[in-house]
Amino acid sequence: MTTERKWTLAAMGSSLVGIGLARLAFDPLQAALVDSDWFSDGAAAYLADANLIGYVLGALVAKWLAQRVPTIMLLRVMMIAVSLSFLLCFHESLPFGWFFFWRLVSGIAGGIIMVVASPTVLAYIAPERRGVIGQMSLYGLALGVLVSGTLVPLLLKQGPTTVWLGVGVICLVITAVTWRLWPPAPKAPTTRPPKEKAPRAAYRLWLEYALVAVGVVTHMVFLVPYLEQNLQMSESLAAQFFLVYAAGALTGPFLFAYLTNRLGIHGAQRIAMPILLAANAAMLLLSASYFGVGLSCFLAGLCLPGIISIFLGLSQELAHGDPNKHRAIWGTATVVFAVTQAGVGYLTAFTLSTFGTAYQELFAAATISVLLAIAVDLLPRSKRQLDPAPATTTQS
Repeated sequence: MTTERKWTLAAMGSSLVGIGLARLAFDPLQAALVDSDWFSDGAAAYLADANLIGYVLGALVAKWLAQRVPTIMLLRVMMIAVSLSFLLCFHESLPFGWFFFWRLVSGIAGGIIMVVASPTVLAYIAPERRGVIGQMSLYGLALGVLVSGTLVPLLLKQGPTTVWLGVGVICLVITAVTWRLWPPAPKAPTTRPPKEKAPRAAYRLWLEYALVAVGVVTHMVFLVPYLEQNLQMSESLAAQFFLVYAAGALTGPFLFAYLTNRLGIHGAQRIAMPILLAANAAMLLLSASYFGVGLSCFLAGLCLPGIISIFLGLSQELAHGDPNKHRAIWGTATVVFAVTQAGVGYLTAFTLSTFGTAYQELFAAATISVLLAIAVDLLPRSKRQLDPAPATTTQS
């Protein structure tokens, strides 16, 4: 196995643990916690949102930690933390605060992994290969959807305890397998790199990414609860639609990689965002039919890793090949994405707890948000954005 493949597998494994399992595996588990009387609907939603707010905190502190702790050690510790967040929540007699704390920890670990893992690996990759490797480093999200739609429902037949322990063991195994696949760990820098002002185009990217986040969180966090509670689907039927979502997630990176090669990163973006719009609009308007629900799930799955990898590529473009600038732009984008998702998640949980309904309104808000993202993207771009400087070979 080549060193490039080892490093890619390490990054893929970290995204699988930090996002694919830490967040997405909780989607089918959330509904089961309500059905098994572990928690109320609102309390279970707050547990889902604890991961989101932790993700915000993790993204905020990631750069600070990476400047003080060897990045490979940091990533390994975060993967262990995610493993413990499942293993230590195995019994329903544990207090709600205990579950909330560990869901928060899993979110913090996921935020740090998202900001640190891909830029760490990409710093060792030749510039002409960074686009492909960047896309594959996030493929763990798609694999997480697959695991959540296949293995987790099987484990749920034995009850929520089996899911907590089973997913925790899987996270530990992935951590062990990838332990020695990471690139050589650079020493933590003794001095801070000089702070540079973000390019004006970065603010536009961050705004679009925030608006897109609203469209992503609907299916990523609330799909199964919506299907089971609002549409009154059985657990097995909801799991089948989650598999449709997984099929889209597994396909998305390859589709958008092809579109990026054919149309460029901006052309792929202008196809991805209407797809995300259609995914939310279909769930809002066509949920009375299985076809509409299936279409919505597949289209949303296409965008889960696909649209994130596109924004990763856009941040690389704005950095003009400078890994330090890329880490800064992508880190801020991750924070913006996380803050938006956490805000939407907590608003949904509050509405559920107070009024007992929220999901239809959530899909309506997501549809409007993605429409706004498309409108922002259609605004004229400067010549510098249209013709970015060629990437350099600078390494960090």
